[in-house]
Amino acid sequence: MSDVFKFNSGLRFLDKSVNVNERQNYDGWWKEQLQLYGTEVEYFVNTFSLSASDEIYGEQPTAQFADSKRIILALTLNENAVVMKQFGLVADDEITGFIHINTYYTIFGEGAEPKSGDVFDLSELGISRPGDRTGKKFEITERLDQDVNQINPLLGHYVWLIKAKRYDYSHEPGLEPEGASEQVDDDPLVDQLSKEVFDYDEYNANDDIYGDYV
Repeated sequence: MSDVFKFNSGLRFLDKSVNVNERQNYDGWWKEQLQLYGTEVEYFVNTFSLSASDEIYGEQPTAQFADSKRIILALTLNENAVVMKQFGLVADDEITGFIHINTYYTIFGEGAEPKSGDVFDLSELGISRPGDRTGKKFEITERLDQDVNQINPLLGHYVWLIKAKRYDYSHEPGLEPEGASEQVDDDPLVDQLSKEVFDYDEYNANDDIYGDYV
């Protein structure tokens, strides 16, 4: 095998010790493409932390969304994507997108990464929508840094590939519902009325094996 490389001094195009400049060119290309063809979003970081959550229930009641920051993403929006679920077909919106890694570091801090549970608002797309509508919100469900067919030329790492689904508003601190949203949910008033209807204390119901009714 040593004779195979005798005319090119052992050069390999994917030797990352010698293709640093080429990988920097790809990094710049990705950044330029996102700036030219991307859309600006309001990005909300979910402050949920595994180390701070309840180890039994896997919940962190004090978790909230940090103040939003603006970042440009390149997105492919698949609206009304039909998905088969347990109780039938559901038409929902899905997104596949790209986030430039070094740009994300600049905005959110060195070493920060997008993660499942983060939410972004298509604020720029929502500008000039009729009525009181605003941009759609999406929750990240998956983040990849390696997909050789799409994002790793010369085996470099330049962008994150993310997948997201339409966010279902749930009154978590730090987020507001989409403008003109008619999504059915239990607002604080309905929640209080529910507690009055299901007055367990009055009937001394013994069903608090996993915690009392709240």
